[in-house]
Amino acid sequence: MRFKKYILLLFVFLASLGMVSCSSEKVEGSNNPSSSSESKQEENTIIEEGFLSLNVTYTSTTLETKEVEDTIEAIYDSVVSIDAYMNQQLYGSGSGVLFGYDERFSYIATCHHVIENCQTFKVLLSNEDSYEAKLVGGDAQSDIAVLSIEKTELTYASWFEDTSNLRLGASVICIGNPLGTLPGSVSTGVISYPNREVQVDDYHTMELIQTDVAINSGNSGGGLFNAAGALIGIVNAKYSSSGIEGLGFAIPANQAIKIIDSILKSAKYNMEDNCWQTGYVDGRWHLGFILGYDGMFIRSAIGIADIATNETSSDFGLLQKNDKLNAITIAYKDISKDNLTLSNINAQNMKVEDVYKFIYSASCELGDSIILDLTRNNENIIIHIELIQYIYSI
Repeated sequence: MRFKKYILLLFVFLASLGMVSCSSEKVEGSNNPSSSSESKQEENTIIEEGFLSLNVTYTSTTLETKEVEDTIEAIYDSVVSIDAYMNQQLYGSGSGVLFGYDERFSYIATCHHVIENCQTFKVLLSNEDSYEAKLVGGDAQSDIAVLSIEKTELTYASWFEDTSNLRLGASVICIGNPLGTLPGSVSTGVISYPNREVQVDDYHTMELIQTDVAINSGNSGGGLFNAAGALIGIVNAKYSSSGIEGLGFAIPANQAIKIIDSILKSAKYNMEDNCWQTGYVDGRWHLGFILGYDGMFIRSAIGIADIATNETSSDFGLLQKNDKLNAITIAYKDISKDNLTLSNINAQNMKVEDVYKFIYSASCELGDSIILDLTRNNENIIIHIELIQYIYSI
């Protein structure tokens, strides 16, 4: 599902601030910050000729009391820095968290907006060793992505899975790469609110952990840990404005785990080409078009400003730039649900945001259809878009 990339109320994703922006059992020599229930990682299996498929389980964490210095020492090496490149040029920098491994790869959780639209990635470990990373899968709606590097026997974070029980005022530790130039930076604070519903645009909210810990551009994708060293969240956003301080946010671990699990279960590694057939979130759909106005300064009509480029976008190959919208109908596959129609789409009486809100508030599912009434080259046409499984790829 596509969500328009603008933020209300000065809420900004960190990687957009500038160009400086599964769990597993522990291997011998890794620092385990807390005791864990027994965890098993199943071996990779060949699911079809030439492909490896993954089946990864997670570690649950039992809390221990530690001095904060001891906790930081134990978890420090599980956080990495990420440089993302577009067309071989550095596009942005962020952070990531090592959370699991198999016999060949270590896996890194980060934010989708850190890697979005980029083709190549470089991961810098805390000891300054650098590795090329590959995209295992990503999901824009949840702002979660997974990378892999060909290096094992590292330090891996332990997930704190039941983040629904986080307590207000609990101490937290943030480790990341602020400004994209200060890798391995540590800051501490508290949970300001454990499950804050934050509106990121007119039609999309996220339930996030609110914290007063210092967060800056480049911290996106880094780890938010509790006092015992368990990973409770993936840092992804902050409020940014003159006079506003201490309003940072992180994706709760229980949300992140579900997305990562779905990505890993659907990802396959092509052994011949040494690349991933990227994983996805089951049931996710995506519209690749971008809406806009057909006048430079006078909003005379609402239409298609850009078209889908991903073949798994439901509207791929169906629309053309400058198609003018007249009406949209949501046709549900469940015949017990009434279809919805937005008629008389006109820039004089509505905004682009109104059209997006209509589509994304309709609770569509795979198999439902979006029917567009368009004007193309002065001719009226009807386009049926059946919603299909979306897979983010590069």
